Amino acid sequence: MRDKLRESFDERNVLFYLLVVFAGGVSAVATSFGIYATSSEFLVTSMNSILLDLLPGSFISYVIQSFGNFALGVSMLASGVFLSLVIGVLVLAGYVASSRLVPEFRSPVGFIAGVVLVSAFGFAVVGNLVAVVAPAVAGAAVTVALLELARVDKSEEVSKTRRSFVRAVGAVGAYNVVAHLAGLFRRSRTQRSERQLQETAELRRAETLLGDAREQELDFDGITGLVSDIDEFYRVDINPSPPRVDSDGWTLSVTGEVADESEFDLTDLQSETTRHRFMTLRCLGDGIEDDQMDTALWTGCSVTDVLERAEPEGDHVMMHAVDDYFYSVPLDYLDDAMLVWGMNARELPQDHGYPVRVILPDRWGKLNVKWIEEIEVTHERGTGYWEERGWEGMGTVNTVTKVGRISRPEDGVIRVGGHAYAGKRGVQEVQVSIDGGGHWESATLSGELPHDDTWRQWMYEWEGTQESYDFLARAVDGDGNVQTVEERDPLPDGATGWVSRTVRGNV
Repeated sequence: MRDKLRESFDERNVLFYLLVVFAGGVSAVATSFGIYATSSEFLVTSMNSILLDLLPGSFISYVIQSFGNFALGVSMLASGVFLSLVIGVLVLAGYVASSRLVPEFRSPVGFIAGVVLVSAFGFAVVGNLVAVVAPAVAGAAVTVALLELARVDKSEEVSKTRRSFVRAVGAVGAYNVVAHLAGLFRRSRTQRSERQLQETAELRRAETLLGDAREQELDFDGITGLVSDIDEFYRVDINPSPPRVDSDGWTLSVTGEVADESEFDLTDLQSETTRHRFMTLRCLGDGIEDDQMDTALWTGCSVTDVLERAEPEGDHVMMHAVDDYFYSVPLDYLDDAMLVWGMNARELPQDHGYPVRVILPDRWGKLNVKWIEEIEVTHERGTGYWEERGWEGMGTVNTVTKVGRISRPEDGVIRVGGHAYAGKRGVQEVQVSIDGGGHWESATLSGELPHDDTWRQWMYEWEGTQESYDFLARAVDGDGNVQTVEERDPLPDGATGWVSRTVRGNV
């Protein structure tokens, strides 16, 4: 048997086996993606969810801080590579076992063994046997076929076998491309488009508010306006793709400790008094030097108005989302909260919670539950998704100052600008120092948006006559409190500290 295995033209080359293992595993993953896109039946989606539950919160924090909006994509890629290697190794193990036990039937038996092993593993990951059979067949077929082609028959030349193997690898590559394109096509077809609310008077109100906001902005190219573009608004999700929610079948349930359990569809909510509100969201994982903070105009109705119809009898609520995200907060946290279906005068995008999400003022982004489907009233406070992973952040947001851009016009003036945010307390002043904190001056601030809990732009200019400057910036909130200098990482309760830069002068 060992002599036969040595007949493989690349048997001594570890890279060859790695190629075969990876090609088979990738083919299985590609087949799963082509059939199920990024739904819960996709192997990588389920594996990524398992890893999020198993990995320590400190590691997840590091990934989020390092990759920002790309963190989920990076974790999905890592999960996909891991899955591909595991699947390929399982098929290889089945093939090697069959070669030793039944060498005359190693190919069919190895294929069957590979399908069984991969299906069992896939079922443990996804929990749905039907969803893993086709990927298992594809992975086993590719791996066994490549291993068989790599064997040199005594009647054939090595060069001929090499050519057959290379052609087979090319065919596998083409199959993977087609399968991935099919998955991408299905994903794009299932994502709901963002339609503008053109027929309603509320749309015109929203557009007027957005126009007024633009007039309050500073004249500083290169920094985000007072309202962030939807496509640039930060996202941190627990799943690789937004849930596909059909608004026609969607309902919001109010359950638990209530006098009358109730259910509302989108039309019911839109019949409530419509509100438009500017509000800034900041991720709890946002560091002082990161950019996971944005502002939008949100359109929706009062959460309290909806809850009152069910007559709540408890003093806490657990918010449940379609994607299995959840958070519990005291009922009074929702006094000024909204159920929103619009963002920047457009229909709420799929990525940001379509058809309805919660907007909860003066709190970290993690509490602004997207794709909400149930509000459960309770007597005692429960836990939350990120709390179970080591995060806290249940208090009000921390004051923060961000540097967005440093420019040097031709007149020798250095200009630095960015945003400052202090929750509902508002920003009263931004102070800057160009000598490392020895002397402080006030920066120029933008106008204020018409609602509290929003950021402000700031800008500071000076003539750069030195070689460099130790630049610092801090905010003073509406209560007169100066932003704390204490440096603290986001985990577990949000980052603090002053932003600092070494700014090059014009000499």
